[in-house]
Amino acid sequence: MKKITVLFLFVISILVFAYGAAEAKLPRDYQEFKARYQNEGRTMQGAAHLYFEAVFCYLNKDTRDEASKMVRYAMYLSMPLEQSYNYATFVNRMKDESYHYIFRSFAVGATPENSYSMSPDDFSLNFVSTKEEGEFTHLFLRSSGADSPRGIWMQQHDGLWYTVNNASTYAQVREPKEAIDARRNAHDADYDMPQEPKPVEEKTDGRDDSGNNSGEKQPEDDTSEQQPENKTVEVDESTIW
Repeated sequence: MKKITVLFLFVISILVFAYGAAEAKLPRDYQEFKARYQNEGRTMQGAAHLYFEAVFCYLNKDTRDEASKMVRYAMYLSMPLEQSYNYATFVNRMKDESYHYIFRSFAVGATPENSYSMSPDDFSLNFVSTKEEGEFTHLFLRSSGADSPRGIWMQQHDGLWYTVNNASTYAQVREPKEAIDARRNAHDADYDMPQEPKPVEEKTDGRDDSGNNSGEKQPEDDTSEQQPENKTVEVDESTIW
């Protein structure tokens, strides 16, 4: 009887811990993210979840500057994300609200039918399987907008796991019902998708604050000294569903 009681309390403690972890909110800044990573990043699943937390922080303009550092850390990049041409599509889709549903599709409960509705502060991922390939591990997880599991490449450094190839996390998935309805009812203004107002550009005489002619072509930065980085493999979006 004593053993049963101990086992019952142990199971309850695990459930309470799991529930508490699910309720954790997104990190407020890079320092909080990095501190959590030292513990949660010791498993592939924990590192993958933190990668998505960093992405969801990036989708929010108010936390984008800090999130840029989070994503860089989670992906073990040697330079700021925005400076890498390999991740131009990734960055563009995080900045463009019309593509945000792609990232939300990995959250359990987010479906095309509910327009991938989910809470970034309280989400879980559906991990399917792993496959070791040399020094990398292919971690497969479910996206409700894809027919087959999506794979991300994980690599371990100094006891922590990192998402070193994330191409499948921003490859196209099925459109949300909201977008399909808007296209089908394009003639009806009630279905218009919300548009962000474009900033009004100030008219100038072609000169900047220093008096120089801003219309002159400026020399491009020399990036030949930049360090090499892990190259991302782009995904063929026409066959990935």
